[in-house]
Amino acid sequence: MVPQLISDHFEPMHIDLVFKELKERFGFNEKGWRKKFEEYLVKQPRTTGEMDAFIKFGNTFVNPVLNEILCRNSLHSTFVKLLFYIVEKNSVSRGKGKKVGVRS
Repeated sequence: MVPQLISDHFEPMHIDLVFKELKERFGFNEKGWRKKFEEYLVKQPRTTGEMDAFIKFGNTFVNPVLNEILCRNSLHSTFVKLLFYIVEKNSVSRGKGKKVGVRS
């Protein structure tokens, strides 16, 4: 299940930011992982959008690698937490100083 913040604010630009973060923070081969995602995307039903496919791809393939690197339980939602971080950090919030998805 994807948190409301991600489903409401996740945009195509965030996909690029996730790949960049994976490369910079964890040493992922960005080119290789982008290729893997493109191959995954073309195998999805036409009704599956790019962003939904990316979330499924990340949970299926990236999450286990992140959990292995971080010595976490294999079921830990590390990829979803990374998405949350990227979306919150890189989305325009409404109102000065207010975090995205936080109610007043």
